[in-house]
Amino acid sequence: MPIGKDSLWDIAVKLNSDQDNVQLSSGGQTKERTILILGSKSVGKTSLIHRFLDRNETAKQTLALEYTFGRKAGKSLVKDVCHIWELGGGTLFPTLLSAPLAAASNDLSNLTIVLMLDLAVPQQLWFTLETLVQSLHAALRKQANASSGREAGKFIEGLQERAWQRVGKDSEDKEYMDPFPIPLVILGGKYDVFQDFDSEKKKVVCRCLRYVAHTLGATLQFYSLKDSGLVKKAKDLLSHHAFGGPPVKSISQDYNKPLLIPAGSDSMQQIGGLGSTKTGAITSKGPGAAIDRWKHIFTTHFPQEATEKTVMPEDPAKDLNFREPIIDSLRAQKDDELERYRQEAERRRRFHNDIDDI
Repeated sequence: MPIGKDSLWDIAVKLNSDQDNVQLSSGGQTKERTILILGSKSVGKTSLIHRFLDRNETAKQTLALEYTFGRKAGKSLVKDVCHIWELGGGTLFPTLLSAPLAAASNDLSNLTIVLMLDLAVPQQLWFTLETLVQSLHAALRKQANASSGREAGKFIEGLQERAWQRVGKDSEDKEYMDPFPIPLVILGGKYDVFQDFDSEKKKVVCRCLRYVAHTLGATLQFYSLKDSGLVKKAKDLLSHHAFGGPPVKSISQDYNKPLLIPAGSDSMQQIGGLGSTKTGAITSKGPGAAIDRWKHIFTTHFPQEATEKTVMPEDPAKDLNFREPIIDSLRAQKDDELERYRQEAERRRRFHNDIDDI
């Protein structure tokens, strides 16, 4: 019905237009970013997400791929959005990487990958790291082919160019580096357990992770859910990638303390070891040869357990973490009907058998 000269619809359209004009005049446009979190099983990926989003929830086991999102108000009236994907199962479900990559394919420069590794189980750390990095490379190539077709090569080159801009084209270690095409964070979880390791073992793990992170142009940071200081640093790091918050400026390279090394801030000379020369350069040319040597050192100290069992429970419907009263009630009803049908079929079978015996 009209109110005065304008109908309700006219008023609604005008209000919506006025709100858009206010947002535009204040420079307000929703910015969307994506974070993909994957890594070792039971390392605390879901708990980290809950802490970041300030959710007071009990973490549930992630069976495969989970999605959530966060919003944060900026200087304008609109809220920025961060899409958060979590891949469960360790190295079991690499094919599921296509979903978050496809969702972020419009602008992969706004995608950040957080690779969480279990520092408490170094016997699986390198296998998980190597397997998932290879899976991510393969998924990115597949997404590039799907999105860009014949231009896939140029698409990858564009990502690689931005990667070099992040770590610095003029790095003294350039010939030994192969930056990951997408912003990458290597987050070492369960530092509360790792800090009690033997000093030599900690040194090996820290040096190897520093070299891998430096080679890939990744940020390296240690984390523990039981340490409020490390939780805050992890939240600050995620806030930077999710909503454009201030970048991490502090650096910690002491293997007796939690590592915190932003992308592009490390160097071969600072890492040391592995047959480095007086200038700190690795004697083997290219990133591949040196990675293999670091892998040999790591796996010699920590032989890898490459086998993983599925995280799928025997019957997910009976898992208390996934209770749904309405669905569970209908499921119980169908189970009762199935059991009655089974008993009726068994009685009929016995009846016919008795007739055949007469």
